[in-house]
Amino acid sequence: MKFKNIVFGFLKTWLLIALFYSGSLYAGSQMFIILQNYSHTADEFRPYIFEKDPNTGNLIKVFDTENNFQFKTYSLDSEADMALFEIEVKPTLLEWTEEVTPFQYQSSMSSSLSKDMLVDVEVDLSTGSLSKEIHIATYKGNIESVSYASSVEAERPEITILTANPKGLTIGQTTYPKGGGSALLNYELQRYKAGDVEKVRLYSVEDEYYLSRGWKTEPEFDVNFDFNPDSSSDSDPDPDFDPDFDFNNEGACGWN
Repeated sequence: MKFKNIVFGFLKTWLLIALFYSGSLYAGSQMFIILQNYSHTADEFRPYIFEKDPNTGNLIKVFDTENNFQFKTYSLDSEADMALFEIEVKPTLLEWTEEVTPFQYQSSMSSSLSKDMLVDVEVDLSTGSLSKEIHIATYKGNIESVSYASSVEAERPEITILTANPKGLTIGQTTYPKGGGSALLNYELQRYKAGDVEKVRLYSVEDEYYLSRGWKTEPEFDVNFDFNPDSSSDSDPDPDFDPDFDFNNEGACGWN
C-alpha cells in the first residue's frame, strides 16, 4: 500500500509539473499586433542573399533589387485552389519535412512546422473547416515561405503557422534567398489591414525575436479578442523588422 501511494504521489507531481509548464508555454506563445498604424511596404522586404567577404570571411547581406517576392493564396473552400495546392505547394512542403544536416535549430523547426501544416490542412479539409487560407511567397518561381492563416473575412484573424525554406535558415548559407518569411508576413498583415482588421494573433516559437519587432505577448488567453491599445508604440514595429535571419537567431517561425 505504501509503495502504491508513493507511485501515485510521484505521478501526481509530474502531472502537475506538466500542466504548469504546458500552460506557461501556451500562454507565452500567443502574440498579437495592432494594425492601426502598421505601415511597412513590400519594398522593405526585397530578396537578399549572403556573400562572404574575401578579406574578413564574414557574411555580407547583398540585396537583389531586380526581383521581388511574388505571392499567391489558396483557399480551402475552393476545390480549384486545393487542386493547385496539391500540385504546386504540397511537394515543396513534403521536401521541407526532411531534416537539414548538420542539425540547426531553426531549419529543424521549419521542417517540423511544415509537417504540422500538412497535417492541419488535411484535418481541416476532412472536417469541413474551410475558413483557412494557405499563402506562399515565391522567389524566381521557387517557394521560399508558406503560411496557414485565417481568411481576411475572419472576425478574429490568426496566423497559425508560418514556415520558411529550411535550407534558407541555416547559419552560414550563401545560396538561398532570405526574407521570404518577412515578406509573406508583411503581405498577410497588409491584406488584413486593407480588410479593416484591427488586430492579428500570431502563434510564435520565438517570442523575444518578435517582441523586438512590434509584436506583443498577451498575458492570458483573450476569449473575446478585445483590445485597448494604450500607446502608439504597440503598433509601430521596428523599422528593421526581419524575422528571417540574424547571427544569434537565424530564423523565426510560428505555429498553433
